[in-house]
Amino acid sequence: MAGYGLKLAGAAIAILLVGVLAILIFDALWFRIGAGAALVIVFGGILLLAWRTDRKDKAKRAGIDELPRV
Repeated sequence: MAGYGLKLAGAAIAILLVGVLAILIFDALWFRIGAGAALVIVFGGILLLAWRTDRKDKAKRAGIDELPRV
């Protein structure tokens, strides 16, 4: 049980560090174009990454539906 707690704490720390890193990277962008537009750009990039990953997964599973039922 302690292993799960440590993994959860590690994941929380990693998310926090990624957030701080994103703020440092996009800091100049936020001041230049505004916070709203910067958030649109950041979340648009995340959406694009998720869409690409989904497309790759669908391509990998393309022939699975034609397999006979067991």
